[in-house]
Amino acid sequence: MWYDSNDHTAAVITAKEQATFALHGEKLMLPKTAVVLFMGGLGYLHQEYETELLTERFPRFLNKCPLYSIKGAQVCFLDGGRGAPQAVDTVETLAVMGVENIIAVGMCGGYDARLQVGDILIPPQVFSEEGTSCHYYEQTESFAPDTQLFEKAAAFVPEGKQLSTVTTDSVYRQTFAKEALWRQKGAVGVDMETSAVLSVSRYLGIRAATLLMVSDVHPLHEEDTRWAWRMTPELRRRVLCYAMNLALSL
Repeated sequence: MWYDSNDHTAAVITAKEQATFALHGEKLMLPKTAVVLFMGGLGYLHQEYETELLTERFPRFLNKCPLYSIKGAQVCFLDGGRGAPQAVDTVETLAVMGVENIIAVGMCGGYDARLQVGDILIPPQVFSEEGTSCHYYEQTESFAPDTQLFEKAAAFVPEGKQLSTVTTDSVYRQTFAKEALWRQKGAVGVDMETSAVLSVSRYLGIRAATLLMVSDVHPLHEEDTRWAWRMTPELRRRVLCYAMNLALSL
């Protein structure tokens, strides 16, 4: 049993303790809004915005990285890592450093005939097949974004498709049968971070929403043309622009 409602003991290590240790006791309070990238693209943001380096080593537990802010705005941004554990490590650390809003931006594989490469999804519900959320909640079938952030994202991204997705830990077990079951639930795309970002943000009392770009479209049947990567720098730039404009509006 991963989650025990009767376990009221303290965590052996907390994000606050980790950040204090990594920063050698220095306090670093962040802007209220963070754009968390699960798709690369830092170079584009430096080209398009006037940015400032806040720290070379964002003090999460897994793989410290540079953290930047947008000059004159209450927005910071960083690479969120890959997979649910590192995503949650990032979210927990951002929260203890003062972040109140998280705009997660990433990529997903599409397995529904309604999707094309380059589509932007704003999922209203994300089914969870990742293990990290199981340590925060007893029931983990699906999670939703913050209502206000979701509505604002929908307004800022008029081309966005409000369709559900799923998050998984297993890249190589996205079988044809499993994707058919996901479609039956109403999910159209798969990534490795979103449900964990939404679940733990809710647990911590901060707001989160996600923009996902369809980077590749999976074959629907075993006899169809095989999977191929289709993401381009131009597509990456487009979704990052939407995410940053949304963050700057908060």
